Amino acid sequence: MYLTQKLNASVSDLASVTEEYNSEVEDINESDDSRSVRDKSYGIKLDVEELEMLLEAYFAQINGILQKLTSLSEYVDDIEDYINIMLDDKRNQLLQVSITLNTINMIVNAGIVVVGLFCMNIHIDLFDGKPRQFWATTAGTLVGCILLFLVSVWWGKKRYLLSQ
Repeated sequence: MYLTQKLNASVSDLASVTEEYNSEVEDINESDDSRSVRDKSYGIKLDVEELEMLLEAYFAQINGILQKLTSLSEYVDDIEDYINIMLDDKRNQLLQVSITLNTINMIVNAGIVVVGLFCMNIHIDLFDGKPRQFWATTAGTLVGCILLFLVSVWWGKKRYLLSQ
């Protein structure tokens, strides 16, 4: 709209300049050299105005492109933030799995310590007993490890170390 107003103004200016030029052409006292200089100056003026209008149109297009690029850049930043949030969530899940596996490892090691204590070459009456005593000790160790694991998972959920 601004360009059309500017074009209309330049056309009206051109019409008035042309009328002045025609009235001056009728004047016989002017020399041919001054007329040729004036013809060139009017042509240059029109070319400069056209160039200004083209540059203004190009600047408007460049401004639109710049705004689109800015919005795309903001969109990319938002997507990066979203991806980082998703990665943080996955990292937290991996840490919870790591905590669970380390807890299982610690409890299994506690069971191994109990078994290791009973495998020493110490002479006590429990070792000279029946196989039923061996199975009772093994079952007690296994049940103790499972209960210890369940208590540690409950404690981890209570302290919000593990997800609910």
